[in-house]
Amino acid sequence: VYLVVVELYGRVGELVALFVQQAMISVIGLIADANEAGNRTEIAMHLSEAIHRRTQLETLKDRQDQLLLSVIPAYLTDKVSKAIVASSSENTNKKGKNHKLFHELHVQVHANVSILFADIVNFTVLAAQLSAKDLVRTLNELYTKFDQDAQKLQCMRIKFLGDCYYCVSGMPVNRPNHADMCVVMGLEMIKTIKQVRLATGVDVNMRIGVHTGSVLCGVLGLRKWQFDIWSDDVTLANRMESAGVPGAVHVTKATKEALLGDYCIVEAHSDDPVLTALGQPTYHILPDKTSLIERTTSIYRNRRRTVDVCGDGTNRGLNGAAPSRVSLKSKMSKVMEYWGAETPFANLSRTRSECETDEQNGAVRRPHYANTIQSMTLIENNLANFSLSNLNTLFKCTNPTAVASPYLLWPFSSKSMLCRLSDCVVFFLFSIPFALSQISIIRAHHPISVQNFEGILLALCTISLALVCVVERFCTFARHLFVLVSYAITAFATIAPHLSYTLLSSPKLTSVPSLIWLSACIVHLSSVFMLYRLPYAFRCMLISADFTLFILVLCLFPSSLTTPQMISYNLTVICVDMIFVFLLLLFIDWITDYERKAEAACNVSFRNEERDVETMQDINKLLIENILPSCVAAKFLNPKRPIDELYAKGHENVCVMFASIPNFKDFWGQWDTSRKLECLRLLNEIICEFDKLLSKPKFSSIEKIKTVASTYMAAAGLNEQESLDDCDFIDATDWGEKKKADNIAYRNATIMVEFATAMCSILDQLNTDSFQNFQLRIGMSSGPLVAGVIGAQKPQYDIWGNTVNLASRMDTYGEPRKIHMTNEMGILLQRGGYPLQSRGKVKVKGVKEPIETFFLSLDSKCNSAVNLSSQQHNSL
Repeated sequence: VYLVVVELYGRVGELVALFVQQAMISVIGLIADANEAGNRTEIAMHLSEAIHRRTQLETLKDRQDQLLLSVIPAYLTDKVSKAIVASSSENTNKKGKNHKLFHELHVQVHANVSILFADIVNFTVLAAQLSAKDLVRTLNELYTKFDQDAQKLQCMRIKFLGDCYYCVSGMPVNRPNHADMCVVMGLEMIKTIKQVRLATGVDVNMRIGVHTGSVLCGVLGLRKWQFDIWSDDVTLANRMESAGVPGAVHVTKATKEALLGDYCIVEAHSDDPVLTALGQPTYHILPDKTSLIERTTSIYRNRRRTVDVCGDGTNRGLNGAAPSRVSLKSKMSKVMEYWGAETPFANLSRTRSECETDEQNGAVRRPHYANTIQSMTLIENNLANFSLSNLNTLFKCTNPTAVASPYLLWPFSSKSMLCRLSDCVVFFLFSIPFALSQISIIRAHHPISVQNFEGILLALCTISLALVCVVERFCTFARHLFVLVSYAITAFATIAPHLSYTLLSSPKLTSVPSLIWLSACIVHLSSVFMLYRLPYAFRCMLISADFTLFILVLCLFPSSLTTPQMISYNLTVICVDMIFVFLLLLFIDWITDYERKAEAACNVSFRNEERDVETMQDINKLLIENILPSCVAAKFLNPKRPIDELYAKGHENVCVMFASIPNFKDFWGQWDTSRKLECLRLLNEIICEFDKLLSKPKFSSIEKIKTVASTYMAAAGLNEQESLDDCDFIDATDWGEKKKADNIAYRNATIMVEFATAMCSILDQLNTDSFQNFQLRIGMSSGPLVAGVIGAQKPQYDIWGNTVNLASRMDTYGEPRKIHMTNEMGILLQRGGYPLQSRGKVKVKGVKEPIETFFLSLDSKCNSAVNLSSQQHNSL
């Protein structure tokens, strides 16, 4: 009975040990599978995000191209885009420590082109009868119609200055009929404005000048880029417009000689002193031969529908009846609805797939699945460039924990769990059931004389692992060393019972290897899967050392079996089995590591794409804020903005400044054509230094509007919220509102005077550095105006109103090193103690009666007075 009980007890202990060891292997496999499932879930989540991110990235790239094309032509966008990305990278990495001697200049030379300048005569009368929004809508519709005609006629619109529009033909691709394209463009503009004149009853017309020559083209400055052209030929074309007559195209002799078509040409008799000094005749091209032009130019074969408001020269409405007494707004709407102009930045609210339409129905968008198909195509193209060499290069790193996923996804669970346990803690938890299984084997098969000693060894191993965990918690270095110590301790716990039994038992027993020993060895070899944070090479080293140790111990210290009923194997068979298990574990670990590397490669790619998206968003924001003021740009960047919404706003108490360098023209004329680029480089440096002033906090309320040749245009007070915040201490009564308005007007005027003084100081410093003597002439005016964004293909922020016109006239009739201002602005500045000098009444173009104006000197003697007045204002 005793023998039966002993045998039964041994089998029960053996079964318990095998069950525990099998359970441990299952748990190890479950942990490895949970980790892989967590990796796969994370990859699936990243892939879903990548689909959205790649589509977003392509959309942002399209938006960047559209924004660049709204500022500069396509042939310059690549160069400018690279410069913007490089500048953004320098700012991000803080590498831009070396200051460049000159700023980047994006300018090219084009010869044999034709330049057209057009001005709307009596547009002020039409604008006076329209509200701010209606004025902007009218200009947007009119200029968009001009842009559509320019695109058909292969002309490039440069910009518009208030009611002035100018374009160029023959660039970037030189065409033999560039003069004809400009002349036909001018005749089309006359026809378009004729529709407006007959529909509204307002005597508006077009005065157009065309000249043929060469130009320098590009962008200048750091802010508010606008593509522009410069040359003596450009100046002459502008002069041809001002010396022309309404309703005709005024051309020079060079343009007339370049014409290929048949036109109604009559000689012009201009008394303009500049044209008279040239000694060459000029000509007027009348629109009587329009029908002949339409027959001889192929661009009109597929003309879109237009309205001939007055086909027989009589004053009829759109429907052929006599015009009814309706409002001017209604009359303009009837004309503009046939032009069908888009609103500015309408394409920013649509993705590329939404912009592509069906050929038969231009208003139908592509199906919703187009984005998914496009995204999957992008991912396939990205995976086509994926190779194992990328993985090998990627994972030559010293921080493997950064590429391992810490998430575990257990079976029958839909949510990943974050595993925060270190490898040493995992080994400690692993050692507890492992020690219990070893104790079961000891009590089942080992003599009582060695059981206590073996139990003490297992207890010491478990306590040592606990101590390692405690030490690791307080040490932030040598983490791999602690893992190696823990792995060695568990390996010793595996062989300790076998060695102690072999060394302490009776030598008379038969020595054969035991199956129980083999199971313990396999359990410990499998535990390497729990070390998923370690590099693959380090795990291979551990499992190889483990395998070598077990084979050596198995061969040198075979165990003795006291019970013949135990199943035993031949030593060779056990070694072969162990080798196959070892190779199988290496292969499984290699597959697992490969998947983790692929996941890490995807994570790196996802992070790079996320960074690219953020960079692209920053660049797009920079671009649109380079076109628009920040407060206006926020409205256009709002994804909920209606596509057909125009921006138009009336502003009160705005101070407008025109600052020009009148003697720069003389400097320009001193050099031949080959040195004009160097002159433009110097002008670029001047404008860039002026733009840098706008970055100062005290000039934050000033917005640069544009530059025209050597004239710098800016306005203060367009951001009304900022002005109201500075004056919120005034009460809300009628008197308080008037007081607040006066304070806002005074604040804008004084800030603009400070800005002009700073500009003068910078120009003096540049004169010293470049050995020049440029003088600044400034005109200012304060009052109400209208601001808006017009132009669908090349949107442009601009301001209109009598305040703007007066500021321009103040500059034209001003004197160097002085601020020439209107009477209203002079009264404002006299409150602050500015040393103003009355000029008396001056006859100004566009104003019926002479007006009183004031001078404020920009000499260094008066700078102290200006600064003192500004300090007194800031202290109020």
